Amino acid sequence: MKNLRTLLLVFSFFNTFLFFSFAQNTDVLIQGFNWESHANPNGWYNVIQGNVNALADGQFDMIWLPPPSDAAAPQGYLPRELYELNSQYGSQAELVSLINSLNANGIEAIADIVINHRVGTTNWADFTNPTWGCWAVTANDEWGTAGGGNPCGNWDTGDNYHAARDIDHTNTTVQNDLITWMNWLKNTIGFAGWRYDYVRGFNGYYVGLYNDATSPYFSVGELWDNLDLNNSDPHRQQIINWIDQSSGKTSAFDFTTKGILQQAVNGELWRLENNGGAPGVIGWWPAKSVTFIDNHDTGSTQAYWPFPADKVMQGYAYILTHPGVPAVFWDHYFDWGLQNEIKDLIDIRKDNDIHSESVLDIKVANWDLYAAEIDGKVAVKIGPGSWSPSGSGWNLRASGSNYAVWDKAAPQGCTEQLTIHFKKPNNWGTASMYFWNPTPAGPSTTWPGESMQDNGNGWYSYTIDCATCSNIIFSDNGSNQTTDLYRCNEGWYDNGTWYDENPDNNPPSDLTVHFKPNWYTNPEIYFWNVTPSGQTTSWPGVQMQNDGNGWYSYTFTGASCANFIFSNNGGAQSPDLYSCSEVWYEYGNWLSTPPSDILGNGHAQISEGLTVFPNPVRNIVQIQLKLSAIDNQGLQLFDARGQLVKVIPTNHLDVGEHQIELNLADFDSGIYLLKWENNDQTLTERILKQ
Repeated sequence: MKNLRTLLLVFSFFNTFLFFSFAQNTDVLIQGFNWESHANPNGWYNVIQGNVNALADGQFDMIWLPPPSDAAAPQGYLPRELYELNSQYGSQAELVSLINSLNANGIEAIADIVINHRVGTTNWADFTNPTWGCWAVTANDEWGTAGGGNPCGNWDTGDNYHAARDIDHTNTTVQNDLITWMNWLKNTIGFAGWRYDYVRGFNGYYVGLYNDATSPYFSVGELWDNLDLNNSDPHRQQIINWIDQSSGKTSAFDFTTKGILQQAVNGELWRLENNGGAPGVIGWWPAKSVTFIDNHDTGSTQAYWPFPADKVMQGYAYILTHPGVPAVFWDHYFDWGLQNEIKDLIDIRKDNDIHSESVLDIKVANWDLYAAEIDGKVAVKIGPGSWSPSGSGWNLRASGSNYAVWDKAAPQGCTEQLTIHFKKPNNWGTASMYFWNPTPAGPSTTWPGESMQDNGNGWYSYTIDCATCSNIIFSDNGSNQTTDLYRCNEGWYDNGTWYDENPDNNPPSDLTVHFKPNWYTNPEIYFWNVTPSGQTTSWPGVQMQNDGNGWYSYTFTGASCANFIFSNNGGAQSPDLYSCSEVWYEYGNWLSTPPSDILGNGHAQISEGLTVFPNPVRNIVQIQLKLSAIDNQGLQLFDARGQLVKVIPTNHLDVGEHQIELNLADFDSGIYLLKWENNDQTLTERILKQ
């Protein structure tokens, strides 16, 4: 069979022997919602629809969508009428349109199937659409004891679920009705596969039965139970046993890997090795393991078992390079500012054909370092310890706080090129360029780097393939050298200064910057590194010219670029700013064109506004708040789990612009959300505390 490798696997787990065959899986899954998605005012299906191109660009193969049916709870996990697909997430028409768009971009839709339990239409068990009687409810359901009902089905084949009626999967009518409904979801609505909710509640045999009857593209079950970190084998054995109940016809979420991984990144990386292999389900049955960092239950606003927020990328560096089928959480990709970092890791996985059965070779696993090679093509390091792969041909492809990933592959579909120009000092004999960590891909080099091409007039150049940014050092073949440099997009470097164009051909003109402070009484500008002149000034700088309507300006003569800070005579100040073109800076925002009030058209009507700087921040963050009415709500600060951690009163403020100082020195590092509500308007700013 094409693209199918048939394996005979013999597992000896607690004297159980399993025999089966399966195909390698190179897919990457994303969970396409969180616990609060149902409340999005734009309709959640429409939100995903607006991000389909971003999902395709991220090379996601599957998206797990929320429960589609009408339910007694807005999240969808208390299903009521199965065929009613107008839910809190949107209409049936919007769902079909979304799935069509996903399919057109090569993305399969996975439905969240909640079939362990069900609620009645108006009471405990009056099931309609499809209609079932008491025979559909397990004999030991609490309906018979607490609800005054009369369940007349067979005994439950799994754990009891107290919030709804436990469905009797041994009943052939229940089986046939569920199969008919699932095939309708697949053939009429467009779903390709299933995520089975709460599979602790019924035997895995029935998942195998339903998969046989519906032939899904992919399926995965949620078996979540308590984990003993110091004896994790029984936990993963329980998941293995459930998969075996289905005759190996489904995958399962690797809760064992999640629990161990999120403990390991807290200085216990030795936990990521168990008898020479991975400690989770990926160490025993990787082809059936779906690895993940967080989901709508463990993370989001529920936060029942969240991954450490400041170490999430270490977790993704692990699951996106390792065997199994990795699942990314929507919040991390779209809301946490991690999209580019996660995408880089997915690109590496795809470029190197890492798949569910890839071979894992663990090199180091101690307190502060975990390192491994996968298929001999990808190497990963997690933790503060120092390590790099041995041998030749390795390129550093991705790195961040306490993680790094190397590979030997040429990125697929690479079109980017970064050309760097360097004007060699007269006392240098030659010019070499050493570079590392090119992004989004590209090779690295070894010291002293690559010889640069002589282009005449003292200029030399070198082009890095597959890169738009890189760290760089120029040297005289390793003797004289520049400081560590960094550049995005083509650039010319001469005597300590970067230029966007060859400065020999384009002498700089004047550079004017405009500033509207509103609350400053004495606007001044402090500047340094003005290119090419090198102008600078002492703090707090020089007076700016008053242009009227609250606007001030300053012109750098014969300059192309400058670093600068606006201040109120050294008091309140902007963050460090940089520009290479005329700009207008108002209320902490850059404007690309002249605003109306600087052209003499009068002030625009005051509207709400919220900005913060600096961001990221270590201690003090300045909040700029613009009010159009008296505010009685106050600013609210939430942590990454959605917990309210501080309220900043604002009811004493008048209409207009204000600057508020917030001290975050005692707060933990991580992501925080600043929220302000007034006049039916909500404004938010995400703050990264270092």
